[in-house]
Amino acid sequence: MGQTAHVSADAWTVALTVVSALSFAAWLWLLLARGFFWRTDVRLPAREEPDVWPSVCVVVPARDEAGVLPASLPTLLTQDYPGRAEVFLVDDGSTDGTGELARE
Repeated sequence: MGQTAHVSADAWTVALTVVSALSFAAWLWLLLARGFFWRTDVRLPAREEPDVWPSVCVVVPARDEAGVLPASLPTLLTQDYPGRAEVFLVDDGSTDGTGELARE
């Protein structure tokens, strides 16, 4: 019975050593083969403004949102986006007048 516990401890030691070695190898590969992988500024090109901005459609699902709609909807409608942007508010059966408030 004492030997079984000793073999089990040896198996845990081997498993822990293997997992540790694999983790260490993965980090070494990331640091050496993928040098400075965390620094995206090194590989990203300079930011250029596009000639034509893509159209954007914002869909806002709203159900019983009359309490927050006066604050949230104007911020969406006044976004500074150089392309075409449309905001669609979808009233999903509200009972608090969300649809009427949005139309105002």
